[in-house]
Amino acid sequence: MFHNDYLMRMILQFVAALQKALNEQNTTPAQKAEGLEQAVGDAVNIDPRLLFSLDPDSLVSMLQLGDLDEDLGGYVLRSIYLEADVLDEAGQTQRADLRRSQADAIAAAYGFEVTPLDATPEALEEFLAQQEQDGTSAL
Repeated sequence: MFHNDYLMRMILQFVAALQKALNEQNTTPAQKAEGLEQAVGDAVNIDPRLLFSLDPDSLVSMLQLGDLDEDLGGYVLRSIYLEADVLDEAGQTQRADLRRSQADAIAAAYGFEVTPLDATPEALEEFLAQQEQDGTSAL
């Protein structure tokens, strides 16, 4: 019961962070990226500066040590892919490429069928609406 309550709280926080990143007009892309990084860090209980400084394989190892919940994993992945797009928008292409590599490594390690196309604003809006409508898993 406690685990389910915690998971629901984390998912709701992710939904709020994703919606803010999609809808916030008065923030810079760098601020959006920072907010998304913080949301991921909070969800996996790892300092985002540490987590996102790691190479893709090390990041996966860190998540495996922390036992990433699969229900939360789809949201984490979408957030990282979205952050990559936001970083591109901010002109930080090297960091954006690193985020995509990190997300690709997570998807491969956990068998998630989430791609960068699942993190476009349109796809995210549809995904969030569908999650709200039927309460299905994030994968």
